[in-house]
Amino acid sequence: MLTDPLAAATPQSRGTLAWGGVYGHSWFLDPQRGLSVVALTNTALEGMDGQFTLDLRDAVYAGLDAAA
Repeated sequence: MLTDPLAAATPQSRGTLAWGGVYGHSWFLDPQRGLSVVALTNTALEGMDGQFTLDLRDAVYAGLDAAA
């Protein structure tokens, strides 16, 4: 559970839950923004905790900011 978005350098809200699996899946829930994001890949560690997960997160939040 994310407790300090500033310290974590993330656009996600306080209270965001996230998890990843070794075979390349990752997900996060941001209840403050009503987001549920799931990525199922076949990329092993990259899809669990690599640059892909950061790029996906940033793209989701950039889309939210653009729509606002």
